[in-house]
Amino acid sequence: MEQRHLEEAGTWLVENAGINLPSAFTMEDLENTLAAALEALVESNFQQFVLLLYQVDVPENKVKTILASESYPDVYRSVARLIIERQTEKIISREKYRQSPDSLASDAEKW
Repeated sequence: MEQRHLEEAGTWLVENAGINLPSAFTMEDLENTLAAALEALVESNFQQFVLLLYQVDVPENKVKTILASESYPDVYRSVARLIIERQTEKIISREKYRQSPDSLASDAEKW
């Protein structure tokens, strides 16, 4: 995973998961911070936790597997890693299929 993808995923999580990150962070920093936030969220507002998983589009079967097979506190770190990986996949996919405004204009002329 490239640092720029990690940074973009971190920015999204700061904005949408309410975590605080330093300006420079590593994957481990992001995992630890998000894991702590997930634990607090599960304890205080489980519906918000589920909503976050839905927003990130984390596969339900993967979350269930983690919840069934891992114990505290590893479970939060594993779910955090799953969220980060999924958010990064979405970022990479958007980059891959993004079209420049110039190519969109030329496509419209083809019609």
